[in-house]
Amino acid sequence: MLVKCPKCGAHVPAEVTVEAPVAGQTVRFCSLGCAQAAEAEAARQAALPPLPEAPKRILVPVDGSGPSLRATELAATLARLSGGRVTLLHAIDPRKLRWLSGVSALADARLALPPGEVEHGLRKDAEVQLDRCRRVCEAAGVPVAWRIEVEPPLRAIVDAASDADLIVMGSRGRGALSGAALGSLSHRVLGETRKSVVIVH
Repeated sequence: MLVKCPKCGAHVPAEVTVEAPVAGQTVRFCSLGCAQAAEAEAARQAALPPLPEAPKRILVPVDGSGPSLRATELAATLARLSGGRVTLLHAIDPRKLRWLSGVSALADARLALPPGEVEHGLRKDAEVQLDRCRRVCEAAGVPVAWRIEVEPPLRAIVDAASDADLIVMGSRGRGALSGAALGSLSHRVLGETRKSVVIVH
């Protein structure tokens, strides 16, 4: 009777095979070399750390830029593959509210916009951005939620990340997530959270 070696695929007579324990089972090999190679491979596999679980809760900071839209597309794909969900976040920086209110007052004190009206306008703009990203997620068939926070972007992202397995964010954004105003926000997020972060350009 011929036996197929599970290591090299050779067919050899059963009486010349070499038996060796591999992963708790006794297996027949064509030679001692194949048996030792299989044992070594099993030992290497056993020493490897377990693969991380696929992310189920994915956070995407949204600022209306091309990279943040691409980050949403990637997050939607990952969520579809893992059976997860996406949370979209837009942060309105309080400093931007104060700055815009001040600019309108400088332009014409009679037409100065109160902070409440400035915030309302920024929220409407954020809703448009979030709606576009929401449609990307819905087209991919993944559950999606969104939120708007009036908070410095770094703090808003780090706080929201406490409920996430993964952060997917674009770099070189604008507006509330402006790299020009805040330095590299994506790199600052990396330094402030222990969550996994994927940066999309």
